[in-house]
Amino acid sequence: MSFAALSASSAAPRSAAGLKVITIKAEGIEASFIPYGARLVSLRVPDRTGAWREVNEGYADPAQYHAEKGNAYFGAVVGRYANRMAHGRFSLGGKTFQVTNNDHGGQNALHGGVRGYDARDWAVEASTDTSVTFALGDDGFEGFPGKVLVHATYTVAKGTLRVALTALPLDEATPILLTTHAYFNLSSTLAPTVLDDVLHVPQGSRVVAVDGISVPTGEVLTVSGDHPLNYTAPRVVRDGAQGAKFCGEGGVGIDNCFVFDRPEAPNSASVGPAQVILASKATGIRLSVHTNQPAIQLYSGNGFDGSVETQLGKAEQYSSMAIEPQGWIDAVNHPEWGYNDVYSPARAQYVNISEYVFDTVPEGQEI
Repeated sequence: MSFAALSASSAAPRSAAGLKVITIKAEGIEASFIPYGARLVSLRVPDRTGAWREVNEGYADPAQYHAEKGNAYFGAVVGRYANRMAHGRFSLGGKTFQVTNNDHGGQNALHGGVRGYDARDWAVEASTDTSVTFALGDDGFEGFPGKVLVHATYTVAKGTLRVALTALPLDEATPILLTTHAYFNLSSTLAPTVLDDVLHVPQGSRVVAVDGISVPTGEVLTVSGDHPLNYTAPRVVRDGAQGAKFCGEGGVGIDNCFVFDRPEAPNSASVGPAQVILASKATGIRLSVHTNQPAIQLYSGNGFDGSVETQLGKAEQYSSMAIEPQGWIDAVNHPEWGYNDVYSPARAQYVNISEYVFDTVPEGQEI
């Protein structure tokens, strides 16, 4: 398909075709997706007893993704620029660009603007029993400059879901920041929240500070000792999250960008050791996330209030953990950090690779 045809398809109103479920399987894992948002809608893995469990929080009926009144971004690929961009503005080459604002009463752009990648039908470019590739043609969507060809490839192997996101600017320089917005409750239906799960972010001793509307201030916090966001050693989620007030005015919980203590190689094909480990005491299911990205946004579902019904039950506060591998957030407006999120035809394409590896911990063994 030509870029023009792909872009026209991506710009078209959403359709029933975008809700067609595609399932891929391998030993110890089964994942389902829909083209709308290149979205993960189901992820099933065995628990410590061998019973299969749904661990992805999302809607049981794909049609609900069209019907939802709010936007939790359940399972979607978000872009062209994930997370929050201050005032929806950035400058490149002496020109200021305005993205559509859709957050905090129109003060910021969140996850790419009013109609980001999550709210578009992607084309199914390839599909096998173990892999599916979606494609999107972004021709200046939401006020961003230039044309960008985007791919999302999901692949399963033994107990592992591999996600490869790529973006290639075709004509102009543009900031690019993509991620997947999957929410996990590894206890499945056995526990209503992730508060009793164990979380470990071994190299996450730095957190991007945000202001009252969750926009980066430019400061980078160091977390250590009994700091609520210090998960550099394994820690029960509730022990930090319920005292964490670093995610905007009135927010309590985790909704923060953790920056890893390792050399940055965001376009490398190597994902390295696990950067986030989350484990359920109830099921014994453990998730280890490996990524080539320099940072990760963790969100403990602070804003859920039980009003939304998902395939795991009512999404109450802290019902699941969103794990979003990505670059430094709003870096296009913070050159002092030294992280370059501007891509052009002259630069290698944007590459975000993450692996979600599942195994189990025997009952009684320390997680």
